[in-house]
Amino acid sequence: MEFSLIIARNRFKSFCVILTYIFIFFLIGFLVDIIRIDASSLSSGFYELISLQAMPTASITMAIIASSIVFFSITNFSSIMLAGNLYKEITHKQDSTLERKIFAILESLTKRANLHFIPKLYIIDAPYMNAFASGWNEKNSLIALTTTLIQKLDMLELEAVIAHELSHIRHGDIRLTLCVGVLSNILLLVSNWVVFLFLGKNHKEGANLARNILFILQFILPIFTLLLQMYLSRTREYMADSGAAWLMKDPKPLIRALQKIEQNYAQNDYSKIDSNPTRQAAYIFSDALSTHPSTKNRIATLLGKYY
Repeated sequence: MEFSLIIARNRFKSFCVILTYIFIFFLIGFLVDIIRIDASSLSSGFYELISLQAMPTASITMAIIASSIVFFSITNFSSIMLAGNLYKEITHKQDSTLERKIFAILESLTKRANLHFIPKLYIIDAPYMNAFASGWNEKNSLIALTTTLIQKLDMLELEAVIAHELSHIRHGDIRLTLCVGVLSNILLLVSNWVVFLFLGKNHKEGANLARNILFILQFILPIFTLLLQMYLSRTREYMADSGAAWLMKDPKPLIRALQKIEQNYAQNDYSKIDSNPTRQAAYIFSDALSTHPSTKNRIATLLGKYY
């Protein structure tokens, strides 16, 4: 598939995902309004709110909150994704020979990919092996590598990981995980808070039904966000793996890197170490509820076909 079509498709996905989350926020607000006006039925409450006989205060508020979260994510993505750890930006002016080599690898890969920009490069001080790319578009994108990843991979394997993350940026899918990571976590907090707020209160039939729907959503939304992350992550990881193999002209360095990362996670419990949940879907490797395709499947795909 041509890159222009890939980018267009990922932009459309991003737009759909953002609208979906805003709609869910609005739906929660709408149900709160039904409870607030103590509607006798859902249909009568719907009519009152749509006709503005009753002001849909909570609905409007929730839509504004969701839109504000999207805007905040776009304008502050670097601080959001890098929060929770010590980190430093790497440039060609670093004192460390290793850091200069890593930046030179990124420069070489961007030229090989015919890109007219160089993403910002960060090293995160972390005891686990991982990497991610983030940003709203290619011009303000970043790539982050953990210190342990750099220590445990050889230069070819490290180059393959950087090529993988650069492919995410080339494919235009970095905004997907940024929005999903932030919106899903805020959404779950809001839904839990709303249910707690109206727990145990007696209302008319319509209001009680709305409260019950909110209660059910408390269990459905975590599953929904997980499935959405699985769908987005698995699709984008296969594409980025393939893109890395193309840039490297060889899938084997990335295969070795994935195997080392998986082995590192198998030997250590990192489940409670990373305090930033927004990064989970963006990592090159995740053992959290299979949001990423298995390493076995990724390797099989790399060995079978890459573009």
